[in-house]
Amino acid sequence: MMGSVSEELARKKVKALKHWYMFMVFAVFGTVFLLWLGEYLINVGSPWFVRWLVMIGPVIWWIIIIYRGLHLHGYLPKLLKNWEERQIKKFLEEDEKQLQKYK
Repeated sequence: MMGSVSEELARKKVKALKHWYMFMVFAVFGTVFLLWLGEYLINVGSPWFVRWLVMIGPVIWWIIIIYRGLHLHGYLPKLLKNWEERQIKKFLEEDEKQLQKYK
């Protein structure tokens, strides 16, 4: 029984890593396209805010990718993990209270 639980957790982690790697590949191509689009907009003389909106996308995108990668590889501080565990415990306790109402 214990092997199946750990195997399922391992499968979930591999699936999450696979999605992260695919997201990174997509982000590289998307970033190249957006950088090209930004340069094109500069050359045609579009307003600065339009260029800024196009260029801020890759910055936000890569912040999210880096955060997700740190989370997947376990480099985030333990504070976040403790917070997650507290939230899970809180929700389980709330569910238990709801179940107790109906008994």
